Amino acid sequence: MSIALNPFIAGIPANPLRALFPFAARPGMLNLASGHPSRDAYDHEGLAEALAKAGADFPAWTYGPSAGDPLLLEALQDHMAEVPAGHRLLVTSGAQQGIDLAIRTLAPPGAAVLVPEPVYPAVLSACAAVGVRAVGYRTDAADTAMAGLAEALAATPDVRALYALPTFGNPTGETLAETLRLAMLALCAQRGVPVIEDDPYRALWFRAPPPPSLMALAPQVPGAAVIHLGSLSKIISPGLRLGWAVAPDAVAGPMQEARQASDLQPNSLAQRVALHYLRLGRLDTHVMRVRGLYAARHDALAGRLAGAGFLMPAVEGGMFVFARMPADAAPDGLFERAVANGVMYAPGPAFSLRPGEGAFAERMRLCFVGLSDGQVLDAADRLIAVVRG
Repeated sequence: MSIALNPFIAGIPANPLRALFPFAARPGMLNLASGHPSRDAYDHEGLAEALAKAGADFPAWTYGPSAGDPLLLEALQDHMAEVPAGHRLLVTSGAQQGIDLAIRTLAPPGAAVLVPEPVYPAVLSACAAVGVRAVGYRTDAADTAMAGLAEALAATPDVRALYALPTFGNPTGETLAETLRLAMLALCAQRGVPVIEDDPYRALWFRAPPPPSLMALAPQVPGAAVIHLGSLSKIISPGLRLGWAVAPDAVAGPMQEARQASDLQPNSLAQRVALHYLRLGRLDTHVMRVRGLYAARHDALAGRLAGAGFLMPAVEGGMFVFARMPADAAPDGLFERAVANGVMYAPGPAFSLRPGEGAFAERMRLCFVGLSDGQVLDAADRLIAVVRG
């Protein structure tokens, strides 16, 4: 029997990062590919205490509001998310659901959403699932007028939203300066284009906090509209699958209805675990410790690879760096050779809008947070050996 599929669903591109999971499971593999925190970057004691407290709460075991547990919404607003006047806070199943809900709410089939290139590939899946065109734009630290974005806006009809990951980006690890953020907001406001700001790495700075978020800057730009997305995955636990969205009232209501049509509500037990963890007062100390771990591992990896001829962009926080291979490296077959040598990375073409065309073939995304201090250096040495043949 032949079953016809929704062409939008059939057209969802395979996620190239998820395809790497089987390699990561090989014994002895040093994984620089996956954005997973190392085991010592979890507060196991605090999470266990929060879980025990959550288990005693009846609301953890029953249905709850589609917007999220009211007590967790209150705690998030106290700890994480500033909610401007005329905006609402929603609990989401990770920032990924926030991306999906925002795109589904703002963009009808056939419309366009602008995305940065290189791009986090799960954004392309969210666009494809609802028949929305993903159109790339480029940013450059030297391009203070954001000419690349202005060109994309002018050349693309029916743009309904712009997706941005301006702080410790994925895959680049780079951060937009405040002047570039204001220019981005101004260009989008001129066209009436709302901005979807994905901001899951903000707390993971190394030596100094990043510039204000796009949402925080939006009041300085008349007409700017921002849907701000955050996540507990990178600072508490990815297994909770919890994040949040702060959106203008006119958008937040429809986003809530869209999520209700999909999964009714966020997971009640996970929300109560997050609530009790935030109430324990352990988060600030935990995040400070994680910043130190990540900064040391980034510096170790970047220093070792730079000494071997890799070009390492400046990264001041987050989890990733988009390294350029040495000029004499041959990218063909490099991933297979690396896996055979017990180290893996995320190939640059995985972050292109058109992966099959070979863009960013000279690049590799390296996640420096998933290995111990010693393993990070071992992984760097294996990678250097493979590149040198």
